[in-house]
Formats: sequence, structure tokens, C-alpha cells
Amino acid sequence: MKTRHPIPVLMGLMMLLWAAAMVSCGTDEPDYLVGYYLHIQSQVKLNLTEDDESQGTSSTMPSSVLSTTIVKMRNALKNTYPAPTLKGDDPGVLTACDNIYRNYKTAYHRYERNTVCTVILYKIWLDDEVVVRSKCLTTYHFGVIDENINPPGQ
Repeated sequence: MKTRHPIPVLMGLMMLLWAAAMVSCGTDEPDYLVGYYLHIQSQVKLNLTEDDESQGTSSTMPSSVLSTTIVKMRNALKNTYPAPTLKGDDPGVLTACDNIYRNYKTAYHRYERNTVCTVILYKIWLDDEVVVRSKCLTTYHFGVIDENINPPGQ
């Protein structure tokens, strides 16, 4: 009668225990809330309030168009993802901001020169209200708009 050698059996048991330990270790990570924000770096003065009556007028057209676009992006982000959750919504947030940016570029890309503003969309993980980690999802580039143009719709 053949007997089994105990070493391969022990090795198999040890591998199973190690695999179980590795799986259970991953569940010890705390659940962080997921949020999003826009980081704006601009070389031109922006007015990012929604109640600016001069926005969209030709007298301050180059900076107001940019300001209005960024306000729209902030509102789209807020409407798409109003409060932090455990899951997040990368596709929804990206689509909302991309649509605003695409509309801006469709109307003004041919009038732009030299990047003067970048808007970076970040995904953040929060422990209470403290950011513990962040990740850049995308960057939007805006150029200065030539003041001697007749923009679409004007």
C-alpha cells in the first residue's frame, strides 16, 4: 500500500491558508467617499460667479466666454454628481464636462491662440472631509480668444 508523503499535503494547505489571508486583507481598507473637483489655473482674470451680467457681451468677450464656460462646467459637475458617495461616477462626470468643453471648442477653437487657462478634473477620495488621495481624470486647455472676431451667435 502506498502512503502519501506529508510535505506536498502540508504545502497545499499552506497555499490555501495564504490565499485566504490575502483575500481577507483586501477587505480591511476603509470605505472612502468619492468626490470630484475642477482645479483652475488661469493667466487671465476670470469671473466665476453665475450672476455676472456682463458675461457673454462683446465688451469683455474673451474672458467672459472662458468664465461662462468654466461656470457651466462647474454646474454640470455639480448637477451630475451633487454629493460624495462610496461609488463615484467617472463616466457621468467626464461626459458632463466633456460636453461643455466640446461645445466651447466647436464655437471658438479657430479663434484661440496660446493656452492661457487649464482646467483639471480630479477624482478624490475623502476620509470625512480630508482628501486622502486624488487622481487626475482629464485636463482641458483654453486659449486666449482674439478680440477682433465676431463670435458665433453675436
